[in-house]
Amino acid sequence: MSRTQSWLIVILTLIVLALIGWNFSSPDKSTSSPVLGDGSPTYQTQEATTFVYDPEGKLTYKLEADDVKNYTNTKLTWFTKPILTTFDTKSTSATPLKTWTVHANKAKLTHDNMLYLYGNVRVDSLNNASQLQRITTENATINLVTQDVASDDKVTLTGIGLKSEGMKMRGNLRNKTAELIEKVTTHYEIPHEEPNP
Repeated sequence: MSRTQSWLIVILTLIVLALIGWNFSSPDKSTSSPVLGDGSPTYQTQEATTFVYDPEGKLTYKLEADDVKNYTNTKLTWFTKPILTTFDTKSTSATPLKTWTVHANKAKLTHDNMLYLYGNVRVDSLNNASQLQRITTENATINLVTQDVASDDKVTLTGIGLKSEGMKMRGNLRNKTAELIEKVTTHYEIPHEEPNP
């Protein structure tokens, strides 16, 4: 190999090394984190289950959904086909007792623990002895801390031996109460007792 060829190889090697070093030192714009603000969620997932516990470590509620999208900028989380299950935190049982299930087509969770439910909202009691068995409405809100529930749409309450309808409702899942506020109609079913012979 001639002396000229050796120098040419050394110079080319130095150029290649300089280009490699320059490539590693310059920031790669294609792999940097994207700037959100175009309406895209910060993160999203499918078939998610979230468990929430109180400060004493007791299970408060479980929230399941087919699809979850979280938006950090607006501090909102959207759920598709959510199922909320609440638990009795005052129970002394080793296994937490389920108290209610809540179903809807969609839900929005805000930073202040308010769950806004949209479309075919159904709240079912998991205690067969409870006087209030089911609440159905089109839209509702639930405060996940206090378990206050409210709706400004037509609401149907179904209980043991009764069915009531009204245009607004306020209640509390923890206390198993619901009050219809406007245009209330109630139908009672009185069980027929067989006479003793």
